[in-house]
Amino acid sequence: MLSLRSLLLEKVARMAFDIAIGQYHHADSVIHRLDPRVKLTLLIVWIATVFCADTWWGLCLLLAFLLIVIALSHIAFRVVIKAFAPLSFLLIFPLVFNALFINAGMPLVHLGPLLITDEGLYRGVFMTLRLFELFLSATILTLTTSPISLTGAIASMLAPFERFGVPAAEIAMMISIALRFIPILMEDFDRIRKAQTARGAVFDSGGPLRRLRALMPLLIPLFAQSFHHAEELAVAMESRCYYGGARRTSYHILRLGLRDLAAACVMLALLIVMIVYL
Repeated sequence: MLSLRSLLLEKVARMAFDIAIGQYHHADSVIHRLDPRVKLTLLIVWIATVFCADTWWGLCLLLAFLLIVIALSHIAFRVVIKAFAPLSFLLIFPLVFNALFINAGMPLVHLGPLLITDEGLYRGVFMTLRLFELFLSATILTLTTSPISLTGAIASMLAPFERFGVPAAEIAMMISIALRFIPILMEDFDRIRKAQTARGAVFDSGGPLRRLRALMPLLIPLFAQSFHHAEELAVAMESRCYYGGARRTSYHILRLGLRDLAAACVMLALLIVMIVYL
């Protein structure tokens, strides 16, 4: 019978291979129908808004706004949490860093050189909540916007810079390919890991250095598989006469509508509230 530790490690491994970046959850909602250029711009404004919030009330208001956006997107909350789960381990770093290196305030834990104060813990939890909202907003963007729409939006937003020599279409294509390849490479990594485990390889025992050394047999076939995918993609693009720098039209023409203007006004009002009041 598997031990509890082995079951937990297997659960963590499955979460790590279930990366949501580049994945799209189809639904018919007002959030899905927003112009992708507007969503990218609003994400940038949202990041500025989150950093302008310096109080708990401000962060709680922004979190409530994110929950409303999730409800309007018609995506189940469990789907959003499942998509966000692989990034959740990154939330540990601001909590630990602030708790250990901010020594102002009343001491809570003092064990030798280790000192944790209420101010350090307060700032750690505050920064963790802020980072959580940033990651959650990026997850909502990938869930409600297809990679093709993101590519078209990036190409359209970078188009004015082509006169200065910026390859807008090539940059958008590279971003789209990178987003599509992340889930594929994680699936390949998981398949290779299971194949090595079936052959007797052990990846969850020993110290950190031993575990890192045990991953080396996985990296070589993973690199070989990634080059194989890249070669197949290059052949497919060449067979369809694709080459960089060509003037291409778009099948879906992006046009701004009233819903896009309304979303921009709501985000601008939220930013003003954060700056003036919170």
